This record gives sequence, structure tokens and C-alpha cells, in this order.
Amino acid sequence: MDKNDFQKILRKYLQGEASPEEEKVIDAWYSSMEKDGESLNAADLSGSGDFGWRKIHDHIKRSRRGGRQRKLVLWYSAAVAASLIMVVVASVFLIEDPPKNLRIANNDRPSVTWKQYENNTNRTQLFILPDSSKVALEPQGELKFSSLFNKSEREVYLEGEAFFQVTHNANVPFYVHANEVTTKVLGTSFIIKAITHEQKITVVVKTGKVSVFTNSQVEEESPATNEIILTPNQQIVYDKREKEISKILVKKPEAILPEEEIKRMRFEEAPVTEIFKALEKVYGVDIDFDEEQFSACRLTTVINKDDLYGRLDIICNVIGTSYILQADRIVINGAGCKAKMH
Repeated sequence: MDKNDFQKILRKYLQGEASPEEEKVIDAWYSSMEKDGESLNAADLSGSGDFGWRKIHDHIKRSRRGGRQRKLVLWYSAAVAASLIMVVVASVFLIEDPPKNLRIANNDRPSVTWKQYENNTNRTQLFILPDSSKVALEPQGELKFSSLFNKSEREVYLEGEAFFQVTHNANVPFYVHANEVTTKVLGTSFIIKAITHEQKITVVVKTGKVSVFTNSQVEEESPATNEIILTPNQQIVYDKREKEISKILVKKPEAILPEEEIKRMRFEEAPVTEIFKALEKVYGVDIDFDEEQFSACRLTTVINKDDLYGRLDIICNVIGTSYILQADRIVINGAGCKAKMH
């Protein structure tokens, strides 16, 4: 957030038009100013007349006594705006309140401060974390992490949707807490969608491997026994209302092998079972089939980066069978070519 964004929020706050999230930003900023002591001394307050610090100070004090006034109008002078810039840059992302779904009691970590990234634009924004991990935060998304990040822990708290590229560190796992779901990784890339007003949370793995568990499992101190392992082209969907989590394939699996290796996959009158195994390797998915039943089916084909399901449609149509998606795998059904030979 730059100084212009902050000043817009501050103006809305003084006019009584700020959202609850924007009010928290201003209250947290003001609290840090009070602790500092220097920014709200008598000289600052007396030297600003009816504008600037005195107006901010008086309005927030009235608000904290329960009397928010919705009709205040703030007029900035150039001098006041300039005096705010240094404070905004230094403290706007520092917040006192820990995330709502914090796993560790705040009184056990008295010296912890929190940093917050917000995307208030209409486009994806990229943020770099202290460990060099990258987070592409979608519009209206919010990310929080503590001053301990990359020291004794790597934990972030997400509201909204984001794509993570996590820097590998085997000694310090990376945790993403998204409402009721926690994702643990060592180094990989994945997407999490956890929008507060939506019923479902999704975690989609792009590369590497992650484990996912719910906060209720953390409270029971047994996440490892119930964790779900995700690999590329797999996702979990958590229903917040039903408290149920399911593991399924993504809608459009992507090839995980290098393109040059895929181009070398050519089959001349080969058993269809070999082609199924090649597809498993290319997309990193499990395909269940009866090897004996389909051993008589032979095809001439090539493997490329086309849509997996489209490729299966063609193969199954040729050999007279079909497939279904069953949780995190593909199941080939039907009698196959062996039955046609009798």
C-alpha cells in the first residue's frame, strides 16, 4: 500500500465511510503512533490547527468512546500530507492484532509483531516474502505473517486466493493457514482459494507435494494421522458448512514432464495398457484398469500435451470402452478388445 492508498483510507475513516477492514488499518496505525510517543506530542497536535494530527487524534478518541460521527469532512493541506508520508511508509503494514485463526496463543509470544499485505487493486499483485518465496495475491486478497517468519518459522495466514511459489527449506516447513484449512510444504507451487463468504476452500498443487489438514485436526494434536497428501494435478475441496474434505483431480490436468520427453512417446500397434501407463507418467495421475482385460487392445498413436480427458475420450472410443473420475484417480470401465475377439 502506498501513501495515496493510505490517505484515501484515512479520508474515508474521518468521513465515517471506512469498511471494518479499513478501520482496523487506521486503528492499528494510530496505536503504533501512540506507542511511539513522539508523533503525537503537544507540538504536533497544537501546530496542526483544525486539520491533520489534531483532527485525526480527536476523531479516533471519539470513535473509541463509541461515538463515530459520519459527517466529518477532511481537507488536507500540502504540509500535513508531507508530514504523514514518513509515518505511512514506516507503519502502515504493521498491525497489532494477530490473525483470527492463529494456532499459538498470543500471550505465549509477547514480542511478536505482524505484517500484512493487501491487494486492493483489480489485478493480481506479486509479493516477495522474507525467505524469497513468491505470492501472487488475487484482488481483495490479504496475507499476514509475523516477525518470526524465516527465523524460527515460516507461517502465513491467507484470506482470499493466491498462488504460492515456496523456496525450499527442509529445516523450516512452510505453512499456509486459510480459514479452517492448513497446508504444509517444504518447497513447491500451489494455489489456495479461501474466500471468507464462500462455502468451500480449495488447494491445488502445481508442482511438488503438499500435505493438507484442517484446524480441528491441529486442535486434536494429530494432524499427521489425518493429513491428505497432494501431488500435481490433485486438489482438495473443503466444505466449511459440512466440515468435510475431499481429494479430487483438477478439471484440466497439465503435463508434468518436459515437452521434449513427451514428444518421444510414439506407439506403433502397442498394447493400450502401455499407453495408459504413459499417460499416468505424463500427467502424474493414477489410471486404474484391468491389464489382462485390455491386453488385446492395440493402438498406433503419439502422446502430446493435449487435454488428458480429450485424449482418453479418443482412446476409449477406439477400443470400445469408457472411463470415470473416481476421487483422485481415473477408472477405465468396459469389456475392452478381448471381449470383441470372442
